[in-house]
Amino acid sequence: MTHDPILCTCENIRQCQVNIAIEAGNTDFRSLRQALNIAAQCGHCHRPILKLLRQHHPRPKSMPKPSPARHFPMPWKHFSQAKLAQEYSPSSCVDDIMLYINQYVNDSARNKQQLRVLQDLDYGAKHTLGVDYFPGQDKAPLVVYIHGGYWQELSKNESCFMAAELVAKGYHLMVIDYTLAPQANMETMLEQCCQAVAWCQHRDWSFDHENIILAGSSAGAHLAACVLQQASQSKHQLTPETFSRAVLFSGIYDLRPLLDTYINEPLKLDLARAQSLSPGLHNNHHLPPCTLVWGANETQEFKRQSQQYAAFLQADGVFCQTKEIAKRNHFDVVYELANLLDE
Repeated sequence: MTHDPILCTCENIRQCQVNIAIEAGNTDFRSLRQALNIAAQCGHCHRPILKLLRQHHPRPKSMPKPSPARHFPMPWKHFSQAKLAQEYSPSSCVDDIMLYINQYVNDSARNKQQLRVLQDLDYGAKHTLGVDYFPGQDKAPLVVYIHGGYWQELSKNESCFMAAELVAKGYHLMVIDYTLAPQANMETMLEQCCQAVAWCQHRDWSFDHENIILAGSSAGAHLAACVLQQASQSKHQLTPETFSRAVLFSGIYDLRPLLDTYINEPLKLDLARAQSLSPGLHNNHHLPPCTLVWGANETQEFKRQSQQYAAFLQADGVFCQTKEIAKRNHFDVVYELANLLDE
């Protein structure tokens, strides 16, 4: 009997059905999903179907460097300086930001006291605290988390606050530290995040090396989106197969609105670099399934950035879901990570 495995367990779709759909002209994952009537909520079949698709249509060995090719809407062009600063200040939606920062600190400290953790592991980047690793169940997925802080604040030490919930569900967790501005520019931060992921792939830790989930919040969501693009182009020892999934919380995917705000003072971005470092201004192909999340209590610009980026990902054939979470804000929405991974 011919070997004909089931590639999508949710819909009982077999390899032969996928082959027929590819030969019929469906040459990307999005069109295959539509042709095979795979539910939008099903992301489990992404890897085996994508692997089969690439057997039919191998990618060229050298991928062209993406160029800004997207018209990301710019309502912020019509904002006053005060309105622009308010829209890109997440703290404008909460009474006291320090309540959430202190919660990060306290929950992270408690997790390090109560859970098994390997701290300050050197992944090779200078001027960082390395990574912290919380082991989970044998052969369970690894969540790699990139913290926020507008590229200039916080560190991994305050950013393992969700570890208890993840480990309780079996997940492994690695939290990355990267050099902050103004000591480092954004290009260096991105390179360090890629370096940390490439380093962890060669550890003999007991996680499922075929199931690495990338997550990030705010500035960390921006860096995570950039890491996905680097992986899609097989840069920094990453490949399109490195990640099985990504969850991005309240990110900024078009950096141009920040150029004339206080946020850019330590970043020192000019227009050319802001465009180059904006994942929303580039085509996105060969990315894993993505979930873009934000809190109901956030500024309209933070919501719009995620909504627009999600629309572009879907247009590029990336399996992408969005979710606004009620009663959550920019700072506490990331506590939903463990729940989102179960959906």
